[in-house]
Amino acid sequence: MPSSNDPQPLGAVLADLVDRYGYRERFDAARAVEAWPVVAGPSIAGVTEQVWMRHGALHVKVRSAAWRHQLQFQRAAWRERMNDHLGREVVDEVQFR
Repeated sequence: MPSSNDPQPLGAVLADLVDRYGYRERFDAARAVEAWPVVAGPSIAGVTEQVWMRHGALHVKVRSAAWRHQLQFQRAAWRERMNDHLGREVVDEVQFR
């Protein structure tokens, strides 16, 4: 294990600070919200109005009841796609509203 005086990669130092000061959840939430349009693609992202994270749940506001109903059936797949894109378990569930 390197001593504290050894040079460390900047990414490792920043990751340590994020974890140490408790910002990991906020950063993960911001990454998930920003990832939604990429993961959803232009067709699905085009029928959504808002996306936000709260307590591990990704909330997606959908413009029409028909789209919301259709997307609701695929919640587990959306959660898996989001976490695959983010590289770790960030989204516990996806809720379409």
